[in-house]
Amino acid sequence: MRAQAEAAGLLDDEHFTVDGTLLEAWASRDSFAPKPNPPQRGSGVRGRKLLRDLHESKTDPEARLYKKSAQGPSKPSYLGHVVTENRNGLIVQSCVTEAGRRANWMPRWPC
Repeated sequence: MRAQAEAAGLLDDEHFTVDGTLLEAWASRDSFAPKPNPPQRGSGVRGRKLLRDLHESKTDPEARLYKKSAQGPSKPSYLGHVVTENRNGLIVQSCVTEAGRRANWMPRWPC
């Protein structure tokens, strides 16, 4: 489909929008349990062990607990990313990544 849009001249290389959204995983928050063999060095700053290093979901191990705001509850989630061409509103690229600490983080393309 993208090749067809490029051949028809429908894609603009200069005007595009990058957007992201929070996708709730099908895992329950109650499905998180301690990992049987946690790593020696965590994924936090200076090797600090974070919750994701010590716990994982039994039903969806790739889901991560993520908060939309400081007051909101943390939920098992993923982040969805989309690049849209503005002139015709066509989606050029999309992907889903693990939820991270920064909401505005964009993965390297292509995902």
